[in-house]
Amino acid sequence: MNCTEALSTLSTASLRDMTPDSPLMLHCADCPDCARVTTALREREYEAASVLNELPPLSSPIAIAEQSALISRRRRIGNIAMLVTGIVLVLTTWGALSLSIIPALNRGGNGPSTLLTETIQLSCLSPKQAGDIISPYVRSHGSAYYLPSSGLSAITVRGTRVEIDKSRSLLGEFESDPNASCRVAVDPERLRRQIDAVQQGVREAAHDQGVVQPKAPTAPPTEVPREPKAK
Repeated sequence: MNCTEALSTLSTASLRDMTPDSPLMLHCADCPDCARVTTALREREYEAASVLNELPPLSSPIAIAEQSALISRRRRIGNIAMLVTGIVLVLTTWGALSLSIIPALNRGGNGPSTLLTETIQLSCLSPKQAGDIISPYVRSHGSAYYLPSSGLSAITVRGTRVEIDKSRSLLGEFESDPNASCRVAVDPERLRRQIDAVQQGVREAAHDQGVVQPKAPTAPPTEVPREPKAK
């Protein structure tokens, strides 16, 4: 290898890759000029490598870790935001249903809380007795029962379908019971004897205590018209 070939090789090859028995190294051993150039070039490569080693890395491990933590945090926040958005959407939908659709259905008579009015005929119980029976079961907002003022044997109930059905069932059970108090026949003669016995007991107690019983008032005698005297 001559000096021209040696310089050409130095311009394209790296000295770190050349072994001592390579053609360039053998030529430099015999040529002092090429040896000086090779030595100077080796020193420049070493200095360049040292400078590169001293430079900080382009991406610091701490910066990479912080960036990864930031990305992970953003993902968690995004997931939470999506969850909150879904919950808000569900609550908004439920609020719309409860405030508009469900009341509209109830006003249309299709809901369980719709108030209905129905008159229940009575055959044994009095309206007052019927009201006492169903009063604990007619309790929803706006529910009530009405007693007739004209002596009818009936009671009017205003309430939900459940309350009206319960009222009709209870009144039917009471009125169909043969032992109900409203079906017990009253014996007038027995009642008169009981009253007489009570009055007799009162008179005897008053006589024993020396209390003078007032006499029963007597009707004034009927005046008999006289015949006119003949003149």
